[in-house]
Amino acid sequence: MNPMKKIVVLLLALVMALALAVPTAASTVSNSTGHAYNAYQIFQGTQSTTSSALGDAAWGTGIKSGDFLAALKADSRFIVSSKNLFADCTTAADVAAVMADQSDGSDVARAFADVAARHLTSTATAIAAGATSVNLNAGYYLLVDTTAPGVGDAMNSALLQVTNKGDITIQKKYEVPSVDKSVMDTDGNWGEAADWCIGSSVPFRLVGTLPGNYDDYETYRYVFHDTLSTGLQYKGDVKVYVRNGSVDTELNTGYTVTPNAAATAGGGSLTITFDNLKTVASVTSDSEIVVKYTAKLLNTAVIGQPGNPNEVYLEYASNPNFSGTGTPPTSHTPEDTVLVFTYQLNVNKVDGADTTKHLSGAEFKLKCVKAETEATWNGKWVTVADNKVTGWVDTQDKGTALTTGTDGLAWVAGLDAGTYELYETKAPVGYNRVKDPITIVIAATLDKGENTPALTALTINVGSGAAEDGNMAGGTVTTTVQNNAGATLPETGGIGTTLFYIIGGTLMVGAAVFLVIRKRMNNK
Repeated sequence: MNPMKKIVVLLLALVMALALAVPTAASTVSNSTGHAYNAYQIFQGTQSTTSSALGDAAWGTGIKSGDFLAALKADSRFIVSSKNLFADCTTAADVAAVMADQSDGSDVARAFADVAARHLTSTATAIAAGATSVNLNAGYYLLVDTTAPGVGDAMNSALLQVTNKGDITIQKKYEVPSVDKSVMDTDGNWGEAADWCIGSSVPFRLVGTLPGNYDDYETYRYVFHDTLSTGLQYKGDVKVYVRNGSVDTELNTGYTVTPNAAATAGGGSLTITFDNLKTVASVTSDSEIVVKYTAKLLNTAVIGQPGNPNEVYLEYASNPNFSGTGTPPTSHTPEDTVLVFTYQLNVNKVDGADTTKHLSGAEFKLKCVKAETEATWNGKWVTVADNKVTGWVDTQDKGTALTTGTDGLAWVAGLDAGTYELYETKAPVGYNRVKDPITIVIAATLDKGENTPALTALTINVGSGAAEDGNMAGGTVTTTVQNNAGATLPETGGIGTTLFYIIGGTLMVGAAVFLVIRKRMNNK
């Protein structure tokens, strides 16, 4: 063979040998999330340009190998047929061989990532948020989220990636829970707004979901933070349920409630805390946690707009890679708000002949024919203090009289939408009482949609008349009641008094003259 050809052949053989012997810089990483990551090398080794198989696997620079191997052997999640998958492993190659038999996303792979996250060194390759070209040497890596989550966010579960499986793109692999708050209204259904009467026990419900990667967490802190307005007073009756499908199962342990008794005043906060939801065996990533309780609507409640708010947000564990002791890192959802409305009835008393003349001293009593929420009040009479509802009684005589002032106005605040009858029990002095009850229908339209609770219309119907708009801002509806003056009656009884005055005067003059004449005669 030509000496030159021999040299070329030898050079080609050398190049091929070097290509097979030198580990490749196997992957470029891009990051499509808004979080930053650290890439920890669990195994290093060799890879050909046409395969992701990792040859000559050895421990990588990012793992505390001795502690890691011991933890794998001690973890019950790796027991199959009564034997730990890693029981006979002594080297990185042994461990890699076990993992080679596992599928992507398997329970074993997730558990392996979880254990690895607890035994990392400080050596890692940083991958910034939005990075497009970070090179990783051949190996098996654990990608760990390093960005502290904000509101409504969480950290990614640790991701296992092998190089030379194509370029690696980090994508979001986590979910966050949500919370929905609702209040029961007229028909027993739940929504974001409702109207009630002062004194009512208003039912509230909280429903929290769980993230799809719930299984990736070792512990899971889960806390409802509820805030009541000053017009609502917690009644100390929280009940907690786990909802699986359509079945709600009440929980009696595993959580704490603060305050642990009924509140002594309106307003304040209410918390339902699961320090570790993982202790509740029936909870899965598909479960919902349901909380129900009631709060009394007080006489300090806002009448009309903007309503009486009740807000909640959900605090939740946010780092599935947390493996330390103490309280795990948390984030929280945005707040969800529901509104409770109540209304005021004004009775305007005027003269029937001159409606600009307001009449004081009229008295009324109000009967509930049909309340939209509290059926137990149907047929009962309102009691009032400081013009606000205090309760309902069985008989008219026990009801509170609503008395018109010098402005002709009587009013009662704190009514639910519904049908009422107004009875005039005393007319102003000199006026005739309205004998028949006046039927009044208070109607409210509420936007009960998610994130849009509002009072959108308020009307009053009196008798068979057309609906009239109320004042939504003040939450008031008004009816005008006219009174006619009593009759001016004719008199009989003779010719009157003038003649008697004339005759009387004449007699007095005559008497005076008689006395003068008599005195003169006596003197003579």
